[in-house]
Formats: sequence, structure tokens, C-alpha cells
Amino acid sequence: MTAPMKPGDTPASYSPGTTLTLSEIADLTGRDIKTIKTWRAANRWPNAVQDQAGRKTWRVPVSDLAAAGDLEPSQIEQVENEFAARRESKETKALREQVIRLEEKLVAAHALADERANTIALLKSLVRKGGAA
Repeated sequence: MTAPMKPGDTPASYSPGTTLTLSEIADLTGRDIKTIKTWRAANRWPNAVQDQAGRKTWRVPVSDLAAAGDLEPSQIEQVENEFAARRESKETKALREQVIRLEEKLVAAHALADERANTIALLKSLVRKGGAA
């Protein structure tokens, strides 16, 4: 079941041929991926097709999902917004993790700079002492 639309969301218009992967269907319906694969194998969605390249992912038209009763027709408009929000959430998480790594590198760089500044100060004091002798 999809999350309810929030104010400001713009419903997407889907053509009957818009397709979802089995993983997306599992997320959308709240079903286990094994159940979704069983349903696909039982030809629950007669217009499902398998990509010919790469991992040969199955894609199911949203019209088949609605016809099988897996989605309410009104949900079809919400599907694109739901997955756009999930993609954005994943991108935000990745960026947050990148910021954390960069902050750690910055702390390490500051520590190294402080250590080098201390070494330079020590060397300068040694040079001054050696020059005075």
C-alpha cells in the first residue's frame, strides 16, 4: 500500500504500459519478494516482460497490478511520487554518508596540519638555538 499523498504532491499520470520491477511491487504492496516472484511465476500479471539485457529483470505494467487487485486504480497516480520520494531518500542518505566521511577527513587534515605546525615551530626554535651558539 502506498503512503498517502502529501499536500503539494503532484499526481503523476501513468499510461497503462508503465512498468515496475518485482522489488518495487514488493515495496509498494508490502508483500515479501518471494510472494511476488511466486505470483509472477503463476502468471498473475499476463503482460509482465523480462528485460533482455543485464540481470533480466521482470517488469510488470501497473495496469496488470490494478487488474489483479494488487493496486487500487487510484493508487496508480501515486506510484511515481512514492518511488521518486524513495529515490530522493536514498540519494539524501548517500549524500549524508559522504558528508560524514568528508568531515572525518577534515578532522584528520586539521590534526595533521596542527602536528606539522608544531614540528615547524620546534624546528624553528632549534635553528634559532643553533644559530646563537
